[in-house]
Amino acid sequence: MKRRIIDLGHVVAQDMIVSPFMPKPVIGAMLDREQSARFLADGVSCLMSKIEIVGNTGTYLNAPFMFHEDGHDLAALDVERLVDLPVRVVRVPEGVVAIDPDALGELGDLDGAALLINTGHDRHWGTDAFFDASPYLTADGVKHVLQAGPVVVGIDSHNIDDGTDNHKPAQDGLLGAGMCVLQQLTRLGEVPERGARLTVLPAPIKGMANLPVRPVAIIG
Repeated sequence: MKRRIIDLGHVVAQDMIVSPFMPKPVIGAMLDREQSARFLADGVSCLMSKIEIVGNTGTYLNAPFMFHEDGHDLAALDVERLVDLPVRVVRVPEGVVAIDPDALGELGDLDGAALLINTGHDRHWGTDAFFDASPYLTADGVKHVLQAGPVVVGIDSHNIDDGTDNHKPAQDGLLGAGMCVLQQLTRLGEVPERGARLTVLPAPIKGMANLPVRPVAIIG
């Protein structure tokens, strides 16, 4: 089989909608081409970029440190748990918002693997509908996932938790178990239920709990 690489991340752009309550990205230059041309050789210029962004912009990874002060931050994550992971994709039936054990089905033993939950909600990306009726894991669904034991859990909806539940059972529980959580994925419909491999590496920034990432699924 010819190898195929699927980019599972959304593009981050200036002034994109992050959520109704969070600031938009500001992307610019610390040093632009016109400024750099003033001190470089004739015909030579460069761009030194800068960005102001909240960690949960676009497709992003949550480290355990987000909900647990004694958990690993981005810099402390074990890269072996983020590179070349076997993937198990679960397709949630259309119209299911509260994802419980029945919607997830039998997961089996996912030790050392990534569980990616395909809801199809990414079709609403870039619209207000993305933030409405966004599929999430129920508390029982979280227990079901914890029993399977993946090292990474991802979803293609706005948030893996119900926005009205202040207990945040998914993020609190999964991150508390040392897992990483990927949110706002895309193109999971192109990834087979079994057989793909996932790699997702955030910048190793000490003291940061989450950051936009570019996850890739490799098939073949």
